[in-house]
Amino acid sequence: MTTYSSDVVSEPARSTSVFRTADVCVVGGGAAGVAAAIAAARTGARVLLLEREGFLGGTLTSVSLGSICGLYAVTDTEVQQIVGGFCNEVIGRLRSLDGLGETTRWLETASLPYDLFAMKVALDQLVQEAKVEVLFHALVVGVAMKERELDAVLIETKEGRLAIRAKSFVDCSGDADLVNFAGGPCEISEGDLQFPTTMVRFGGVDTDSLARLSRPALRERLELAVADGYDLPRTAGGVFAERPGLAHLNITKVAVDGKSPNPFDLSVMSRAEITGREQVCTYLKAFRKYVPGFESAFVMDTGAVIGIRESRRTVGSYVLTDKDVLEGARFDDAIACCAWPMEDHAAGRATKWIWLPPGTYFQIPLRSLLLEGFDNLMVAGRCASATHGAQASIRVTAQCFAMGEAAGHTAATAAGRGISVHHVPASDIQQVLENNGAFLGALQ
Repeated sequence: MTTYSSDVVSEPARSTSVFRTADVCVVGGGAAGVAAAIAAARTGARVLLLEREGFLGGTLTSVSLGSICGLYAVTDTEVQQIVGGFCNEVIGRLRSLDGLGETTRWLETASLPYDLFAMKVALDQLVQEAKVEVLFHALVVGVAMKERELDAVLIETKEGRLAIRAKSFVDCSGDADLVNFAGGPCEISEGDLQFPTTMVRFGGVDTDSLARLSRPALRERLELAVADGYDLPRTAGGVFAERPGLAHLNITKVAVDGKSPNPFDLSVMSRAEITGREQVCTYLKAFRKYVPGFESAFVMDTGAVIGIRESRRTVGSYVLTDKDVLEGARFDDAIACCAWPMEDHAAGRATKWIWLPPGTYFQIPLRSLLLEGFDNLMVAGRCASATHGAQASIRVTAQCFAMGEAAGHTAATAAGRGISVHHVPASDIQQVLENNGAFLGALQ
């Protein structure tokens, strides 16, 4: 029986049925989660992937990101791909679905556009072929612990609360939800969180005119709009032609009460979602009036949810630092490389970029995916162990794919051998990754 007081509802104690058991349970079906689940399944492990939405892709699809960032190291004359492995499989599948654009250079980097629906289909196909069981509409709400190990994840569904038991777990939630419920160490840069963005696609665009519009020229046009009274929080942003007549915009910057919204405050985030759509309407008016090629533009759609760049960051066995990023750090247990700048969407209308020297990259260590005190729990993706500045570099898509692939192999290996994830030799994981075409770089 449920009882009530003026400000508290007391629920009765309950037992939760175990709905599934698996060798590896992955929480979050974004880039890191899909890569982790498929990598684990290919070892022969039984894998369960939990996703709160009704489709895979996370930020790639629910936010409508629009391009794969982090793939390349760039010089004045060369664009070198430095992330391979599972990420290459996704690219190949997108190409077969006619859902891939051409590598696009901008500022001092480059990215690879993709079609949003094709990404959903590509990831569906890949997880099914790997025989990963996916549970959509599953929201993680807690965990059950046994000393240094997670015993089960608790999820809320339309069937009620259910438990998922596994030998190993990988937190690819982006928000470190699983680690947080387990009492693991996390940090959040309160007062300094990167601002989120509501992504939008405009139809009715003269994309030939857009192709002739440089990024500085776009900023000049939008600064004119600001001078004329348009409340545009950002005038420097990414605008790409996805297909003829269709433009993808990463241009809004959403604040609530003048601050980056706390992603764990329900009321604040509800206001942020509304504010993002209000900004889209303002940008549409400004683009129609000031930007060539957008005179007949209309809003085709926005992301299903606002795009969060930063929330909780785990404090792992190794915390990747700003210095590691900027000095091209090398690690004996490297599982991925990254050349993406420290991209900080801070206060003001401009984005702050701290670029690596042309053509250089740093390595991400396996230890940044491990947590002291937990024998069967790993992390991958946006919530990997890093400082605020380093997270601004490694949070992008290609690195999430790469980290997920490494975490999935490690978690499955630990489960199969009956050992702690900390005892899986990094060299074993590196060999598997390289055999699948991953680029791990070289020691200096």
